[in-house]
Amino acid sequence: MKRESFIKLTLKGLGYVVLGNVLCLFMTMGLGMFGVNLFTKVVSISCGSLIFFLLIFTVAWKDGTRERSLIKLGRETAEKKRRWILIGMIMFVFAALPSAVLLLNKLYFPEQDLLIPYRLISGSAYPFVMAFIPPVTTESEAWVETSLRQIDNMSMIFPILMMVYYLLIPVATQFGYYIGFNDKLNKDKIMYGK
Repeated sequence: MKRESFIKLTLKGLGYVVLGNVLCLFMTMGLGMFGVNLFTKVVSISCGSLIFFLLIFTVAWKDGTRERSLIKLGRETAEKKRRWILIGMIMFVFAALPSAVLLLNKLYFPEQDLLIPYRLISGSAYPFVMAFIPPVTTESEAWVETSLRQIDNMSMIFPILMMVYYLLIPVATQFGYYIGFNDKLNKDKIMYGK
């Protein structure tokens, strides 16, 4: 057992970002069957955020426990303290890139509608899209073709808020590493106080 390289940990972190987006997408689509009311919006936002950030936490936590074992066994001399902040920033850039493209779409290319691919690529943002961007409704005349799109109803602040949401990734990674390295989730320590 040896310390994993920075590139390998970064690729693992990016894989967990993709997995979190896919799981949030399926969860939101599954909850969408129950309608779009306040309850499903709140449940999908809270569960989606929990799924996404717990996966981000997990990848750093596993590395923290591995690092603790390496130092305890004497295979490494010192821990790499701030490594997960940098990896978290790389994960943030990867996760926030679709939001930046959506913001550029809204500002400079309004004729394009990238909101539908955005929902599929950024599955963790899909509950927020469902909650904060009003859908285009043509209930009374469903047969009439309309040029209205959901991106026309989107505020320019929405992609910026999603980028702020993704800024929690470095916090979650560093916190996960801290918990794993300091063995804060050891069930024996929690239960028996050892």
